[in-house]
Amino acid sequence: MKQNLIVLSIITGILVLAGIVYYISKPEYNYTDKLKVKNTWILPAVLKEVSGISHIDDSRIACIQDEVGVIFIYDLEKKKIVDKIQFGPSGDYESIRIIDSVAYVMESSGKLFKIINFESNRSQIEIYQTGFSRKNDIESFDNHSESNTFLTIPKEKNLTNSSNDFIIYKINSSTYKVEKQAFSRITANDSIFETNKFFFVQNGFSPSELTIHPKTGEIFILDSKIPRLLILKPNGSFKKIYKLNPKYFQQPEGISFDSQGRMYVSNEESDFHKQNIQLVEWE
Repeated sequence: MKQNLIVLSIITGILVLAGIVYYISKPEYNYTDKLKVKNTWILPAVLKEVSGISHIDDSRIACIQDEVGVIFIYDLEKKKIVDKIQFGPSGDYESIRIIDSVAYVMESSGKLFKIINFESNRSQIEIYQTGFSRKNDIESFDNHSESNTFLTIPKEKNLTNSSNDFIIYKINSSTYKVEKQAFSRITANDSIFETNKFFFVQNGFSPSELTIHPKTGEIFILDSKIPRLLILKPNGSFKKIYKLNPKYFQQPEGISFDSQGRMYVSNEESDFHKQNIQLVEWE
């Protein structure tokens, strides 16, 4: 009888401990009600792995997908692809940015394609190796006009041994090489952990895209693994994080703003949802 009580006490203790560990480490799934999907465009099957979007103008969006070196021009008004632009071989293309008549496409290996006059029959293609590699897994890229550089964040390993730090790197706009001095760094000791203790430590944060708001200069960063939207102040310090409902954001991989500052998010295909572009507004 005594042995049975001891065994029961041990089992009870283990269960209680497991419950405490689960409670401490479980993700917080209180999805934000600040963001509302106002419109959705279902993309054709060729874009089921849409990995990046960027506005050409307020009605046309340049899209890329993981596996092919093609820029797909999607017309929001016509609700279809209106042009395809070949720029490279098969690869793992993750981010696209349109700056005037130039398209920049980032491969996960850190290889950057610069397509000059990308909509012209006389377009020119330049290829640069930024200093990152496949182990860094680069999926984000945007122009930062204030510092005259491009910004990016490794999805996996940093270039330093600070594996737990969240580092935004600068890429020189002339040489297209990563600069030694980072744009910003959020460490495990940052005050962000006082109110967001699950932010990096337990769940991690896997940046699937980064873009800069055209009016406020704030930096918007998507996480596709656990759908979240991180907003940083223009200087790179923490402002806010929103947990996105996977019912609407199944795998957010692309983000772009139109000239009015309206936010568009693209999602890859999932088991239950088709690939899409969404107009998302704040409420």
